[in-house]
Amino acid sequence: MIYSEDKNKICGLCQYAVNTAGDEDSVHCSRKHRDFAVSSEACRKFRYDIFKKKVRRKRKLKTYSPADFELT
Repeated sequence: MIYSEDKNKICGLCQYAVNTAGDEDSVHCSRKHRDFAVSSEACRKFRYDIFKKKVRRKRKLKTYSPADFELT
């Protein structure tokens, strides 16, 4: 399962949450028709949306030349 039940459910990761224009601290719930804080606990209608999760990208590897691997 992608999202386990033991993790915190927050409104910012809900399928029904819509980011309001210009405000990054609150989301609008399309089910309850109210604004909530992004980090507030989710309600019973919570449905996890994997695309709203912030992804940590891997950093790029250094580029090496063949001269770096020569034994002297």
